[in-house]
Amino acid sequence: MKIEDFVDQKPGFILEEFFSGSLRGWGVTLGRLGGLQNRFTIQAEGRWDARAHTLALKETYTFDDGHIDTLAWTIIKRGDGVYEGRETLIEGLAHGEQAGNAFHWRYHRNVPSTDGTKSKCGFDDWFFLHDDGNHMSAHASLTKLGIEFATLNGFYERVV
Repeated sequence: MKIEDFVDQKPGFILEEFFSGSLRGWGVTLGRLGGLQNRFTIQAEGRWDARAHTLALKETYTFDDGHIDTLAWTIIKRGDGVYEGRETLIEGLAHGEQAGNAFHWRYHRNVPSTDGTKSKCGFDDWFFLHDDGNHMSAHASLTKLGIEFATLNGFYERVV
């Protein structure tokens, strides 16, 4: 897939609009061979600062085994459809592109495990806005050493 494939798809996904305010979500992580690794819920809160072109986004993932992973993003809109992000467990920057109803986001993160250890994982995320603009689906490919070991499928809903 390429971001250009989505230029004409509606509704238009404007990252800073969708993630401003309160959101909730649900999802699953599937292993490379298809087995269910875990289920999770998401609580998120975002605030867009138009003057600074910056989105502050806090996402809290609660997994079915009880462990919690909180991401505190600072996402900067660099231009039309171009974003970069920072988060404490990310190496370097996250890079994002938006077109039509899609957003593509890539980064490497040291992901905390249930036992407190961390594993460096690559993320190749695709987000797709649906219907009235209050629902979004996400698909992520997780890699280690460049090899996909799992996929994540999530669904977000704006809490209006």
